[in-house]
Amino acid sequence: MGKSRKASIAGVCILLAVVAVASFFIGYKVAVDKNKTSWTKEETETFYATITQINDKNFTVKGIEANDINYRGEFVFLLAEETALEWRGTEIEVSDLAVNDMVSITFAGEIQETYPARIMNVVKVQLLGEK
Repeated sequence: MGKSRKASIAGVCILLAVVAVASFFIGYKVAVDKNKTSWTKEETETFYATITQINDKNFTVKGIEANDINYRGEFVFLLAEETALEWRGTEIEVSDLAVNDMVSITFAGEIQETYPARIMNVVKVQLLGEK
């Protein structure tokens, strides 16, 4: 075997090793990034309620009978800046919500066991029915 053939084989082996190592690190980074997003996502719960009181961005609602028994009582929550307000997929304002409106409330985290129960992290309030 000549020197040029040995050099070519060595070059191909080095190139394959570099490609294998690069592929490993790229795959590792993609997997870590994917897991990071799933670790930071909180599970959410959604229930249906009727608005009974509005005081600025503080809401009191009463869960409807169709909900699980844990979501039939009275709840209070504060709308945060990041809380999404929607009606049929369209963004709405707080002023579009009124007492006696039917809404769905999506939240993450726990509910404080007070009366009325306090929802700490409301993710989305969706107006149901007609405006």
